[in-house]
Amino acid sequence: MFWTLLTAFIAGFAGAGIGLLLRHISGKRLPKGIIPVAAGLAMIVSTVGLEYGWYQNVLDTMPADTQVISERRQQAWYQPWTYVSPWVRGFIAHSPSETVPTAEGSDILAVQIRVQERWQPEIVMPILVDCAGNRRAEILPDTDFAEDGTPTNASWIDTEAADPILQSVCGGETAD
Repeated sequence: MFWTLLTAFIAGFAGAGIGLLLRHISGKRLPKGIIPVAAGLAMIVSTVGLEYGWYQNVLDTMPADTQVISERRQQAWYQPWTYVSPWVRGFIAHSPSETVPTAEGSDILAVQIRVQERWQPEIVMPILVDCAGNRRAEILPDTDFAEDGTPTNASWIDTEAADPILQSVCGGETAD
């Protein structure tokens, strides 16, 4: 948030400078009000640019093989341009390179699910995904594993094969 505020502040000064330059070039025929108008427009444009660029900037910091499972797009009445093109406010992703089977030849995989939201810290949720059984479970501190890698006390959630997490982790299509 600090960097967005700093960027908007610097953009405001740059916009005011542009407004001052336009007023000077016009031989002071433009009203003095052009300076705060230009500053305000520059601040709005920089903030909108940061909002739309956030998603790709965050993805660029993640492993190259990161797969986005789902996105949450933002539309708001106070941001009318979002009705033309909504921006991504949050997403859920995983990296196949960080996915490991719980045991050799097991259909149960341990996956690091990453939940990203604008203005929030990243949440990394370790989960178990049973590709053959169409189910998943959160790995909790008290989750135990048998010697063959099978979780013994996991709280499984039965899902359909069309579950976006199952599809992405088990080799299906990734969501848009």
